[in-house]
Amino acid sequence: MRYRLILSDIDGTLLNSQHQLTDGVKTAIQDYAIAGGTFVLASARPPLAMTALAHQMGLDVPLVSLNGAVICQPQQDELKILSATAWPDDVGSEVYQALSQLTLSLNVFSEAHWYVNTLDLWTQQEAAITGFSPEPVAVTAMLAEGLPVHKMLCMGEPDVVDQAEAIILAHPEWQLVASRSKRTYLEIVRQGVSKESALRQLSELFNIPMTETMALGDGENDLPMLKTAALGVTLANGLPVVLDAIKTVVPDNNHDGAAVAIRKYALAEA
Repeated sequence: MRYRLILSDIDGTLLNSQHQLTDGVKTAIQDYAIAGGTFVLASARPPLAMTALAHQMGLDVPLVSLNGAVICQPQQDELKILSATAWPDDVGSEVYQALSQLTLSLNVFSEAHWYVNTLDLWTQQEAAITGFSPEPVAVTAMLAEGLPVHKMLCMGEPDVVDQAEAIILAHPEWQLVASRSKRTYLEIVRQGVSKESALRQLSELFNIPMTETMALGDGENDLPMLKTAALGVTLANGLPVVLDAIKTVVPDNNHDGAAVAIRKYALAEA
């Protein structure tokens, strides 16, 4: 086995365009685990939107959620938080107020919770994709009371998402970074939080050197881990910025690209 630890994105990578895990990808992951590999899910999704998929795969390893802001371990019917990196105090309220001026769906994630002010078409779509629904609450009031923020997700038309990203970039004092998981999704986390940092943590946790790590992803938020792993692999459906940067490319997510990557590069099958 060339790579004993694989960190993989979910949406657009493991799942096809119908948000389904195909038998081909599932079998490749199981064969990799049987051979002694450690396969870890890494996603912008909240933890509870990852557990069902982990159970479907038969995985019992940490989940890297919210782009690395929260790493947790499923334990029977609960989640054990291994690490969590929240935004600086009071920044959540400032950001929410600034972004509320735009026509966006604003979503606040705090550990395992997903909060929205109101359910809209964007959140309903995301809930259908992840199988996990947000909690409608008075978000502004909760932020004012000190709700810890681990990630904020802005969903909207690409030009409006551009405006949201510009606002984050204009305020370095917030100590935040924003990246797209797709053209209509902007993921905002604290500086230093990334799937790359999670990969390094897991390399230490499992005592697997970085030279034996592999990463799979398709989005801009996957780039740090793709560049840091010993081998970064993207799919043919990757965003243009990813395809420009990562030269190891497999078929798209509708043609079991993740399975191809696991078998060809990690298991080194002929």
